[in-house]
This record gives sequence, C-alpha cells and structure tokens, in this order.
Amino acid sequence: MHVPPEGHFKSASSEAESVLKAVIADSNQTMATATLLPPAAYTSQAFYDLEVQRIFKRDWLCVGHVSQVANVGDYFTLDLLGELLVVVRAKDRIRVLSRVCLHRWAQVVSGEGNKKAFVCPFHGWTYALDGQLMNAMFMDQAAGFEPSKCQLPEVRSEIVEALGLIFITFADKIDSINERLGDLSARLKNYHMNELTAVKPGDTDDPFNWKIGISTGMEIYHHFVAHRETFERTHPTRNSQCEEKKRGWTVCHAGAAGDGRRSAELPFFPDLQDEEKKRMDLYYIYPSVRLIVYPDTVRVRVIIPIGPARTKTKGFNLVRPEVAAQPELIQSAFASTQKFMQQVGREDDEISLMQQRGASSALACAGRISHHEVAVWHLAEYVRARIAAD
Repeated sequence: MHVPPEGHFKSASSEAESVLKAVIADSNQTMATATLLPPAAYTSQAFYDLEVQRIFKRDWLCVGHVSQVANVGDYFTLDLLGELLVVVRAKDRIRVLSRVCLHRWAQVVSGEGNKKAFVCPFHGWTYALDGQLMNAMFMDQAAGFEPSKCQLPEVRSEIVEALGLIFITFADKIDSINERLGDLSARLKNYHMNELTAVKPGDTDDPFNWKIGISTGMEIYHHFVAHRETFERTHPTRNSQCEEKKRGWTVCHAGAAGDGRRSAELPFFPDLQDEEKKRMDLYYIYPSVRLIVYPDTVRVRVIIPIGPARTKTKGFNLVRPEVAAQPELIQSAFASTQKFMQQVGREDDEISLMQQRGASSALACAGRISHHEVAVWHLAEYVRARIAAD
C-alpha cells in the first residue's frame, strides 16, 4: 500500500492525525508479520469521524434483502450515518428515500409495513411511493410553490441480484457493487439467496466499536477458549481455514466436527454440494454486512456504526420460501437452538466488551495475528487502504 506524504494529514484533527499515522505505519504487511490496528483506532472519536467520512460515506452499504420489500408498498426504515431513510418497493422498483418531509422535517413514515403513500403526521403532506409530493393542503397562497417539482431525495442503490442484497451509497463516483461482488455471487450460487425469505429479525445495540464486533464474529481462533462448551464442540478452532483476500469481501470456513450442526434443524438448501452441507462459513462484505452461511439458513447481520464504542446491527435469517410459509416449523426449529445461540452470543459479547475496555488502556498495543484470524487482518488492511485514500 502506498503511504501518503506528510501533507496528506493536514485536513484531519490533531487526534485523528496521530491515529491515522499509526494506522498507516503498519501498511504493507504480510500475514506472517500482520498486526491489528492500533488500539486508538477502536476508541478515538476523531478517528471514528474520519472512518465515517472516508469509509462509510464512500463505499457501498448493505441495508437489507429484497424479501423484506417483496410487494409494492412494502417498506422498512433505518437510520444510517445521520440520515433517516426508508427502503420501499415502489411500482417501478425498490427505492431508498429520505423519509424527512420537505416541509418542516417531520418523518413521513416509521417502522415497517405496507403503505399506498407516505403521509406526514405534522401537516399531512402526502408522497407517492417514489417520493413524489402528491398533496400539500393550504399551500395555495405560497407563490411559486409547485408540488409536482417536489420529491423526497433518493439515495443511489443497487441490488446484487444473485444475493438478493440491497446496497446504497452516498458516494458521487463509485464502481458498481455488482461488479465487485461477482465472484461472491458465483461462490454462493447454490444457496439461491435471491430466492430466500427473511424471517426471525433481531436487532442489537452493542457498546463496542464496529470493527471489534466484526472481528470477533469473523474468526474461529477464540472457539477453543471463549466457546469451549458451545461452538468448539461443533466447529473446533483446529478445523477452521481462511482464504486469501478478495476484492470486496473475505471468508473464514468454520470446519465442522463430524457432520456439523444444522443451524436451525431445517431442510437443507436443495442444490448444495456435499462439502457445502457440512460447513459453517463466515463471509464479510466490506464494510457493513456479515453472512453466516449454514446448509439450511443464511444469517445476515447488517452493521450500523453509531460511535467509536457503539454499534447497532439489524439481523435476520434467510430460509427457503416454502419453509418461511410454515411459521410453526420456523418457531420450532429456531427454538431448538435458541438456548445454544444465546449462550454463544453472551460469550461473544463478553469478549468484545473486554476488547473495547482494553483498547482504552494507555499500555495497550497492536497485537499480532494468528493464521486462524486472517479475516481480521483483511479488515485491518481494508481500513488502512480506505483511511489513507484522498
């Protein structure tokens, strides 16, 4: 990686500049020499602000799956990097719009559901599903006001068709996310993710940095200690394998013990190869979505950074439509593993909280990385490259 000249840092605050220099100083590593990012990259507000500007506002961000807006009028809302958004299936296509009324900024819709139009709860301004203002009562004396020229701003979006994932970007110029993820689409073709249905949503609000949450979830190295009585029994550390870095994503294979454990005891996806039926694979699409791919379920975790020590996630599970149509089967299957997964979640949260607290120590340093943590190094390299970009 090219290390920028000293003048590159002049636009950053002194705190961000100090962390930025430390981050970039460890560029051009190999796996054999790899280290984590410096601790301040996980705790500094100034560096987090820089990440928002140079990473999250310049890249593609996953916001959900097409099955969440399957019918015309289906919508869900989210708050992302200070923007109040609504993802809606309009009559022509899926759109991602600002949900802030053009009048006095009340939110025209909240939550999720199905609507024929969005009506502001303040003064009743009414918008079509494509964001076009249709009605604004008692505005006849506002000179030059033309509702036909008023439309809720739309954020650029793309759907990765083979995966069924919806992405948005705030960047003016950026390559297509479909082009970037073409090899991943080919890799996961047997799962037919675009045909799956989202069930069992679950959101979290976690008191740790977004990179800590992703890193904990993207390596199997900690299974033999932190998950000794849970995941280590089904997916032991010794069986995990990591692949070389890809253009827009990375993967860690959690090799199973024996035939492995089915994530929700549901019917397997019908077109899987034998080796795909025995694995739990951890995929991370930079910078905002993690996939846990089982032979019967794809668990999706959309990452929403809030601050240097706060991260929200919007989670859901993708299953075959015929399975989703059987709520009793879904309830029974997920209930059978609920206790196990809750315990795993608590174990991961404890470790992530320890890391966040430890990163604040003045004596903390950038640790070395095991070959079982290659995906963690890939994340660090992604951050280094993006944060150094002009």
